[in-house]
Amino acid sequence: MATESAKLKRILVLPFFLVIAAGFTLSWSTYLNGSRAALRDTIEVILRETSERIAEEVSSRLAQATSTAADNAAFVAILPPSDSSKHDIQDVFLDQVRRTSMFALLCVGWADGEYIEIQRLKDDSIRAGEAGIASTGNLVFRSVLQTGGLGNISLTVPGYDPRTRPWYRAAAERGGPVWSEPYFLSSNAEPVVAATVPIYSADTLIGVTSVTISLDTLSSYLGRMKKTHKGLMYLADSEGRLIAISTSRVVDNLGARMFVADHPDPFVASSAQAAAGTSSDASLIDPESFRFRLDGHRYIGRSIPFTPGEGLQWHIVMAVDEASYTQKLLSTDIKTAVLLLVFLVVSLVVGWKIVVYITEPIRVMAENADLLMPGNDSSGNDVADRLELFARRDNELGRLARAFLAMKIRLDQSFGDIEASLSEKDVLLKEVHHRVKNNLQIVSSILSIQSGTLDDERAQSAFEECQHRIQAMALVHEEVYRTGSFVELGMTGYLERICESLNWGGAQGNSCKTAIHVRVDDSAALSLEKAIPCGLVVNELVTNALKHAFSGRDAGDIYVSFGLVGGLWRLTVSDDGIGQDPAEAPPGTLATEPAHQAREGIGEQIVQGLVLQLGGTMRRLSPPDGGTSVVVEFPA
Repeated sequence: MATESAKLKRILVLPFFLVIAAGFTLSWSTYLNGSRAALRDTIEVILRETSERIAEEVSSRLAQATSTAADNAAFVAILPPSDSSKHDIQDVFLDQVRRTSMFALLCVGWADGEYIEIQRLKDDSIRAGEAGIASTGNLVFRSVLQTGGLGNISLTVPGYDPRTRPWYRAAAERGGPVWSEPYFLSSNAEPVVAATVPIYSADTLIGVTSVTISLDTLSSYLGRMKKTHKGLMYLADSEGRLIAISTSRVVDNLGARMFVADHPDPFVASSAQAAAGTSSDASLIDPESFRFRLDGHRYIGRSIPFTPGEGLQWHIVMAVDEASYTQKLLSTDIKTAVLLLVFLVVSLVVGWKIVVYITEPIRVMAENADLLMPGNDSSGNDVADRLELFARRDNELGRLARAFLAMKIRLDQSFGDIEASLSEKDVLLKEVHHRVKNNLQIVSSILSIQSGTLDDERAQSAFEECQHRIQAMALVHEEVYRTGSFVELGMTGYLERICESLNWGGAQGNSCKTAIHVRVDDSAALSLEKAIPCGLVVNELVTNALKHAFSGRDAGDIYVSFGLVGGLWRLTVSDDGIGQDPAEAPPGTLATEPAHQAREGIGEQIVQGLVLQLGGTMRRLSPPDGGTSVVVEFPA
């Protein structure tokens, strides 16, 4: 019963737990998918806004350089060619370099080969350079002192002609303001890009002014962006060469600008390949956005083309590790998951407590249904005390327990009355059967006395046969009285006593010593309606065998068997006597009459009537080894 109770609890708790677990799993997966999708959308928005802001900032800085170059061109154009003018130009350039840290170099080159520049070095020191007739065609540099004066020559670059430099040629070829392609300075091979403005006099090119920005300066600017700390950002030209990058240098070990797709850093190369593939796929909803995986990490990126200045076609690429944004969210998710699991466990415990509260009274009543048996005293019973405790509850379970106890009281009263009535009826039935048996014994005794007064042997034999029949019926009532069973009668003892009474009573009427062997199935039992006819059939067949089967013999055997065969009750009475007359039928064949019964008498009529009453059939057989066998079969 404890196992059944546990099964009931599991049946009640399991759906409750599965519903909560399914709801938890569904809500958790929905939350994760939604939060991650929202986070990715947020990251893309951040990337878009950041890249657009950086593009605007870079464009603004380059526009400032273009504006400064234009101002310088206008200023240089109005100065007369003289040594004092050169000093004025140097002072203006020096002031501009000091005020704008982004400017790496300001210069002007004339069509006659003269050249002036002011250059900011990486250590923020400033030097002035000039080339021309005075320097015999060389580019000489002098450091700028704190007082504004110039020091001694610190560097000489031989054979310098501004007209051959990329910045000069770009302006001369364009005929207007333009940005040069990135190139390297002659003085220190630093990669730069220059805003150039040509100077004209009466439609004749007289010179070019230039404001140069170092690519390393742009890289430093990108590296200072907070967003790049979680990924990378780079600028590339239309050919895919680096302009600036937040994570490494622009040039390779040989001093050449690198292609981003061939960058030695796999992060940079993968970002370039993903950006190139995305920008070429016009079917995407957002062609500027891309995603890729590297070393088990998911990256989100964005590529925006922009034109920061005349003659420049750049694009800015940003890529960040999604995990860098989800780290705090993951920590929050873990805490949320722990809280939800705790809630799930608490819900399971509470559910189990509720189920125990509900099922415990039911279990107690189910386990103790035997309390309902009449006469079962439940006083002092621990379970009964618990049931009474449950009956005090002011709910449905309490009412159920009270109804159970009330039903127990009513059943005790009803069963007590019924038991007393049944006991009285049992006594009366036993008394009836006892009196019937006594009356039959009296009748048998009267017949026995009466037969003693007769001289006719046939009359005496008839009286004895009637006495045996009455005795067979009396034995039924005696067995009922002895066993107390009023429904079925065990056939083993009943048939044995019938055969014993016949053998002892001398029913054979001769001096033959006869043994009767009775074999009855232990489970064979018949109702009283069938037991009496069956016993009378045995009485008649055995009596007939005792009288006629052993004529002229000193000894013989009679066999009586009874049992269930193939769904039918089978009664067999056989003997090893004189058997059937050979002239009438060969041994082993079915005979209508045995040799010891030449004609049909009252016994044969009684047997046939009793077999018909049982709804059965009767067969007479002549066994191969002699004797006679009678088989009676009737429904079970």
